[in-house]
Amino acid sequence: MSHYNIIIGFFDGSGTSIVSGSRFYLPQDAFPEYQGQTPTRGALKSFCTSIPTLFTDEISRDNVPMARIGWITNIAQHGRDYQLTYRLPSGIVGLPADQMAMALGLTSLSSRGIGDMQHSHWTIKEGDILQTLCQAGLLENTQPSVFTTPREPIQSNLVSVMMPFNGAFTPVYGAISAACANLNLECRRADNIWEHSTVIQDIYSLIYRSKIVVCDFSGKNPNVFYEAGIAHSLGREVIPIVQHPDDIPFDLQPHRYIRYLNNAEGLQSLVTEVTPRLQTLMSRRA
Repeated sequence: MSHYNIIIGFFDGSGTSIVSGSRFYLPQDAFPEYQGQTPTRGALKSFCTSIPTLFTDEISRDNVPMARIGWITNIAQHGRDYQLTYRLPSGIVGLPADQMAMALGLTSLSSRGIGDMQHSHWTIKEGDILQTLCQAGLLENTQPSVFTTPREPIQSNLVSVMMPFNGAFTPVYGAISAACANLNLECRRADNIWEHSTVIQDIYSLIYRSKIVVCDFSGKNPNVFYEAGIAHSLGREVIPIVQHPDDIPFDLQPHRYIRYLNNAEGLQSLVTEVTPRLQTLMSRRA
């Protein structure tokens, strides 16, 4: 089941917000695994930064603000409150908050002034917000023009690996495969597949079917950058790995990554670090 953050009243579009610590409400029935955790660290932080976010100001009878869809990029403690940084993709336009509320089944107004959109707070809702808004005709539901979307569903145990087609990375792929084997996961990379007439279609299909995509940015390979963009656009979980931090693209530098050395000791450490990350992401709700 998909989820999204909803942040009301702590939003000015600047890219940074301070949310009152007493206004973060985690539904108890929906997320027993996160109870007692703070959104500034650990599994709950990873969850909140991996799902879309609805940002808007409070709705009142005299004011219907514009709402935006974005992604939280970091959450830090700010005294008793939470400091969020976020991005608002230019390709997703703002919409009147009451229209979004209606499409999502949220209460925009009530006579007692306690509708979902009438009081400042941060919570998590169940549902695929982008798909719901597309189906309601509020967002354009685009299809890729270069690729053919596979008919096969996402494979819940499939991990794909995006890395340069270079023999020097074969031991790295072996380490990731070993981490997957520890968890009984299937691990594949595109150069081992020939299902379509073009390599890029095989790559797109593999990413589309994967639940997790491991991207090795070592060497600043432009193909891997492109493939990471596809994975993020499809909403797949991405685990960045790299030998040198300077190879991380600027837009991805706020995200956590795993650094490794391409030698026997370094690859064993890579297995040790990747395994729990895979386990955490696989344990999330589909």
